[in-house]
Amino acid sequence: MKTIREQIIGRIIVQLETITTKNGYHNNIGSGHVYRQESIIEKNRTPALSVWELSEIRERNSYGGTVRKLTIKVEGILEVNETKHPATVSNELLGDIEKALIIGDTTLDELIDDIQDIAAEVHQLPIGEGHSGVADADLERKLAGAAIDFEISYTTEWGDPYTQ
Repeated sequence: MKTIREQIIGRIIVQLETITTKNGYHNNIGSGHVYRQESIIEKNRTPALSVWELSEIRERNSYGGTVRKLTIKVEGILEVNETKHPATVSNELLGDIEKALIIGDTTLDELIDDIQDIAAEVHQLPIGEGHSGVADADLERKLAGAAIDFEISYTTEWGDPYTQ
């Protein structure tokens, strides 16, 4: 049996894998390109997303349960094609991640009380030697990156992270 937290993270990863243009998003991430607690930049993975569990605060409620607020970060990286500005690609990636988790995944509603995006940032990086065999002559090609933090509230029975 998995904890409620583990079930939430699992559903987040599955939902992020639905980010494809076929499903109405701006970018193609797709199945097999969403990782957990892995540095996708250091491992030169693109397109890719990584889900990071940052922290969780807990307090008892008046019904004897534990209200938990889990903060996660979803970071992503994509190659930029020549038709779009890197900042545009980063902002579209932010939008895709937010849409996937807040609007696109209604199965999360079974496990959580609320999900809210609380912080976001964008990055653009040149591709250098060592990334997928790209040579220095190709430095005009860029990577677009984005990261968005979410606060997820959910409730479990006091002392029992396996039961809602």
